[in-house]
Amino acid sequence: MLHCSPENFSSRLRGALVPLALLACTFAAARAAQAAAGAAPAPPPAVPESQPRPAIAPQYAELAKKLAKALPEYTIQAISPSGVQGVLEVQMDGNRIIYSDSSGKHLFNGHLFDLDTHEDLTERRIESLTRIDVKQLPLSDAFDVVRGNGRRQLYLFEDPDCPYCKKLEEELPKVNDVTLHVFLYPLTSIHPHAYEHALGVWCSSDRQKAWSDKMLKGIDPPAAKCANPVDRNLALGEKLKIDGTPTIVFADGRVRAGLVSADELEHLLAGGG
Repeated sequence: MLHCSPENFSSRLRGALVPLALLACTFAAARAAQAAAGAAPAPPPAVPESQPRPAIAPQYAELAKKLAKALPEYTIQAISPSGVQGVLEVQMDGNRIIYSDSSGKHLFNGHLFDLDTHEDLTERRIESLTRIDVKQLPLSDAFDVVRGNGRRQLYLFEDPDCPYCKKLEEELPKVNDVTLHVFLYPLTSIHPHAYEHALGVWCSSDRQKAWSDKMLKGIDPPAAKCANPVDRNLALGEKLKIDGTPTIVFADGRVRAGLVSADELEHLLAGGG
């Protein structure tokens, strides 16, 4: 589901222990809300041909069938040992991770922690699954904002009408010596005028000013049409499984979806986890 994200995926899950019945109820409630709004449930994103779906190992075939029946909204992509005795990691579409016992009787949605090392094992796995090779990002389809010497790099997928993108933009001026590569990524299913505003920014004679005026001052850019990368950005985001804004990609490929404070950005830019 496309969304404007107030926080990243791992933060939303942290500490949540959800039994299977409650998880199924949550999914049912989401479907009911969509139906009430007159919208059909969004199908899971397709896996690009360049990223073939991993095969389920034979020893987990029955478990995969059982979980697929219990959670029909999601595709079970892989099942593997979690590193914790008796607990299996289940990878679903959208790089979601849940955990199950070998029988599929008990399921929980949350994060595994190593108390000896104080490490969030789930966070580490999600980070591994979602890393992006930034060398493959087409920078000609983004516009740049340079602050200070610009030596550090951030790649941003943002919707001009997303309120959390606007909050992120309020934080970014506090981060210095960085080059921001902004990929316009309008989510028209929730922001019907976002595509128009993205075109207005891209087609402006001064994209940085048009973007700043829109995000920090609430001034919509004049309607405009020109050769633009917006459709390519949307296709790229689908390929990379970017389903929310803002999404931030760091130079080493780490991905953070959702609003991030300036202090946390500084920490992450310095290599912190």
